[in-house]
Amino acid sequence: MNVPVRTPSALAPEPPVRPPVVDACALLYDDAGWRAYLHRLGENAPEYLDVFSASFCRYFGADHATYRDALALRRQDAVDVLLPPGRPPFDLDAYLADRRRQGVTGEFAMGSAERLPDGRTVNEWLLETTRDVRDRVHVWAGLSLRDPSAALDELERSLAAGATGLCVIPFLDGTDPADPRFSPVWDAAAGARLPVWLHTGHHFARSHPSGLGSWRTVETLAARHRGLLLVAGHAGWPDVQETLLTAARHPGVYLEFSSHRPRHMPKPGSGWEPLLHHARGLARDRVLFGTSTWVNPAPTATLADELTGLALPAEVTSAWLSGNAEALMARAAGPDRG
Repeated sequence: MNVPVRTPSALAPEPPVRPPVVDACALLYDDAGWRAYLHRLGENAPEYLDVFSASFCRYFGADHATYRDALALRRQDAVDVLLPPGRPPFDLDAYLADRRRQGVTGEFAMGSAERLPDGRTVNEWLLETTRDVRDRVHVWAGLSLRDPSAALDELERSLAAGATGLCVIPFLDGTDPADPRFSPVWDAAAGARLPVWLHTGHHFARSHPSGLGSWRTVETLAARHRGLLLVAGHAGWPDVQETLLTAARHPGVYLEFSSHRPRHMPKPGSGWEPLLHHARGLARDRVLFGTSTWVNPAPTATLADELTGLALPAEVTSAWLSGNAEALMARAAGPDRG
């Protein structure tokens, strides 16, 4: 009797099939939008153009030394190094094709109320550009809280144009989202079932205190506005445990870990130990996968593979990569949406 020879490859288990990915913190801009984004950082948190210089150059394919030299002279010169004349125009079809190759089936694209040279806001450009692919790209309109009335107007315009969420970055505005002056904005978001991605945790803007956007902010908003859906951007790191416990107390609170690499999470002192410790219980249905697009040197597929490699139960990995984001979208699109 012939006995088949079992080669090492035949004995090796099949690699796990990675679940689909929903990127809960994506940036989708043309060059004008990126200029608006970088200008906003430069005006309100110029430290970011310095601290993340290597990340920006890697993402835009710019020479790092040339960028650093330009930044030492003038911020606008540094932006010109990242976005020189003659770059190919933004191609939505090519963008979506690349996302499909990365395994991304959906994304929350973060906008802003910044004005473009043609007079539109970034929110308006994003909503118009993605009008025909709303099944793939869910626009979360960016708001500035410097003017509560203007923020409310922007919310209403964006909602009417098809936005399905909101994005707020407190350290860029220098405002406390929990200030009662902004209650009409949060009431409107809750009434329209618009989830709010809120930057939480550490930031590099030295001109504003670190407490602008923390787990305490999330706690205050969730307690005051019971119907509000909140996504704690970057999971409030390094205060991940406090953010997770806030989610335990408030069913409308989620954590999203963009800008941080999953492969570093198990390392002692990473700050992510509570998330992994509670992955099978408290954190199972409250965590979203996100990238922040330009921050990490690795593409989305690699980051998703790193999460898959954390030896979490398959159902937890699937929930974090896409299931929880899909459940949040379904929850936001409920029958009583305003």
